[in-house]
Amino acid sequence: MKEIIVTNSSNIFNYIKDSFPNLSTNALHKAFRNKDIRVNNVKTNNEKLDIKKNDLIQIYIEDNTLYGFPKELTTVYEDENILVVYKPQGLLSNEEHGNNEPTYEDYVKKVKGENIQICHRLDRNTAGLLIFGKNQEAYKELLDAFKLGYIYKEYYTYVVGSDINPQKQHLENYLFKDEKTGFSKVYDTKTKGSVQIVTDIEVDTVYKKLNYTTLKVTIHTGKTHQIRALMAHINHPIIGDSKYGRNEVNKKFKKYKQMLYAVKYTFKFPKESTLSYLNDKTIKLDDSFYLGKIEGTK
Repeated sequence: MKEIIVTNSSNIFNYIKDSFPNLSTNALHKAFRNKDIRVNNVKTNNEKLDIKKNDLIQIYIEDNTLYGFPKELTTVYEDENILVVYKPQGLLSNEEHGNNEPTYEDYVKKVKGENIQICHRLDRNTAGLLIFGKNQEAYKELLDAFKLGYIYKEYYTYVVGSDINPQKQHLENYLFKDEKTGFSKVYDTKTKGSVQIVTDIEVDTVYKKLNYTTLKVTIHTGKTHQIRALMAHINHPIIGDSKYGRNEVNKKFKKYKQMLYAVKYTFKFPKESTLSYLNDKTIKLDDSFYLGKIEGTK
């Protein structure tokens, strides 16, 4: 059971949906039919009920449904040392300070066992591949690999504009993260408090009539919001990005979560590493998870 205190007057159905955006409309309708919703400890099936500030809403919906976890875990690769799974949009990769909602790490542990450990994170609204270590040695090696650049991460994204030139670019910039706001800003030259970021972008498909482009992006440094802030910096923000994007574009395409997908990992471990056998492998997400998310004419 989840309890929330109302902060502003609203319709109860809309308020719950806004509070839990991954909760399906059908699941919420069902909860009202079953009187699994209470207001100030009184059951209700009235979806049009007006609620006011400081009302208590009690929601008797299991966490997996409430937060929109998938019915089944999508495993992309697994061996005795590592597990690679697909994380949908809208879910926290792992625990964040001040946020007590269940995470994808929690979900994976329930399915695969408590001993596995997440080795990196994706933003809440970035979908794609997450890597877990299945034992302590593998976990430590994977952590080091992310820090030392032994793992190359390729993303696929949809960005504003159809005039990206040249088609392939190697970009070296500087990123400053404001710890108070969580906002990252990219600069072309070194500024106080900034760190270097290195990114390769390659045009995949240009859609001139709808004025957007799909890109393959490889990051050689893993900094907070690196791709999202960088694409905004070069005036090609990611479609659906509410933080760094353009509201009018997001409304045009009806996309309100950044269209950014972690789709491929390749490895360059030292020969002495126990994970060096992964150097012969490319772990890739099936195209159906990220292609064709916007219907467009070239």
